[in-house]
Amino acid sequence: MKVLKNCKIFDPFKGLSKFNQDIIYDNKNIVNIKKSSDENYESYDQIDVGGRAVFPGLIDIHVHFRDPGETYKEDIYSGASAAAKGGYTTVVMMPNSNPPMDSEETIDLIYESVKNSKINIFISPCISKGRKGKELVNFESLISKFEDIIFGFSDDGDFFDDQKLLANALDILGKNFPLMQHPELLTNNNYHGAINEGKISEKYNLIGRPASAEINAVKNNLEVLSNNTGWIHFQHLSTEGAIKEINSFNFNNNIVTSEVTPHHLFLDEEEFECSLDSKLKVNPPIRTIEDKDYCLKSLKEGIINVIASDHAPHSNQDKENEFKDCMSGISWLENAFGFVSINAGYEFSVNKMSYLPGKIFEKCFNKKIGIIKEGYSPDFFVINDHEWMLDKEKLASKSSNYIFNTKKRGDINLKGEPILTICSGNEIYNSGEIN
Repeated sequence: MKVLKNCKIFDPFKGLSKFNQDIIYDNKNIVNIKKSSDENYESYDQIDVGGRAVFPGLIDIHVHFRDPGETYKEDIYSGASAAAKGGYTTVVMMPNSNPPMDSEETIDLIYESVKNSKINIFISPCISKGRKGKELVNFESLISKFEDIIFGFSDDGDFFDDQKLLANALDILGKNFPLMQHPELLTNNNYHGAINEGKISEKYNLIGRPASAEINAVKNNLEVLSNNTGWIHFQHLSTEGAIKEINSFNFNNNIVTSEVTPHHLFLDEEEFECSLDSKLKVNPPIRTIEDKDYCLKSLKEGIINVIASDHAPHSNQDKENEFKDCMSGISWLENAFGFVSINAGYEFSVNKMSYLPGKIFEKCFNKKIGIIKEGYSPDFFVINDHEWMLDKEKLASKSSNYIFNTKKRGDINLKGEPILTICSGNEIYNSGEIN
């Protein structure tokens, strides 16, 4: 048995406790939570956090660990280490690896690494073979062999737009697994767009990625869902129009969930007024101030469900090319909590990054995570309640394409530094500040 002593525990309904509590746990469950006292717990493994805030482990349903195939950017070990350093205890890996995760053979390449990881890793295999949108993967065989690690299915990076095949996929999966969609219905003319279509793309004479591409993609999928039964999850929403489509949809006993990233919540295209910063090139692109504000409003109102990072590590060379040619993506796992917290506070951060994604896992997969409560998994992280900045020289990730500063904001300050992370009852990260 183990005990985490003298904790200010965060509760999603009450906030931080006003008195210290002790969390008693093993490697499967939180066994008991009681008010701290002089009890010495002689036979327990003990960690005393000295009255610091303790939050449920963060849950990220959208990360890229580049494994298999591009492990010079990230691999399962380095990705899990970055996650642990940032307070994450559960993540869902996307399938746009090389080769893509569309077969038993490819998933076999990573299965042992996933199962033996220090954090809880789930995967979202491809919807279509090769992520080409032409032929569905064999859902039944993949689920039969890998059900213990499958969260959903996705062709992330590309929109799966074939309505007939989508209907077939929904018919097979029903409400058991989400089809996780990258909603951008792009054309040959704007598929390689580098930035939001509008005044900034015109200023730099760049091909833009239009808001209408996201809106039409969401419309496309909701039309199919209205005539079928199932679960669609929209990834990294970025536009007011797309969110309004979801809000007005008649769910009719179907499931629609969605996510938004830290960069679409708190950054906008005005960041590019002075210069094109390759660190901020992402798909979908950073949008207008109005879109950003609507994303935040919709998340607060529960129209969007959760925050997911879309952690997308790249090599320095990938990001140092000219803006229109460099790779899209931002790394986030080590600083996402601090970035969201400094902009919106701890309560907002933990609800959208732990509790609510945890409710998805609990309702649909019977996994008890996302809250510090008896009977739930012993996944939590401890913070130092101060402002801090991410140190480029001390990253756990293989890639350094985090946002350390922008021309508009200067240095990026963060709030609440994770210093100890525990997953399934095991200490998986310790900055050295807690003995």
